[in-house]
Amino acid sequence: MARILAEIALFLLPFVAFALYLRFGRRVDSWFEGWSTAALLACAVIAVLLVAGSLLVFEISGRGPTTGAYVPPTWKDGVLTPGHIE
Repeated sequence: MARILAEIALFLLPFVAFALYLRFGRRVDSWFEGWSTAALLACAVIAVLLVAGSLLVFEISGRGPTTGAYVPPTWKDGVLTPGHIE
C-alpha cells in the first residue's frame, strides 16, 4: 500500500510543484491562468520519468536471492507452503 501511495505522490509532485510556483513565484491569482499545453506536457513527462525511475529503484532494491533452485508453493497436510529459493 505504501508503494502505491509513493507512486501516486511521485506522479503528482511535478503538477503540485508547478502550481505552487505559479501561485507564489509568478503571483498568478487564478489556479488555471498560467497552465499551458506545454506546461502540462512537461509536467506529465517529468511525472512519468519519476514514476519509471522509482519503479526501477523498487525493483532493484526489493529483489530477494536469485541463485539456487526455485521450489514452487505446495500443499502439505492442508497447509500451503510458500514458494522459495533453495
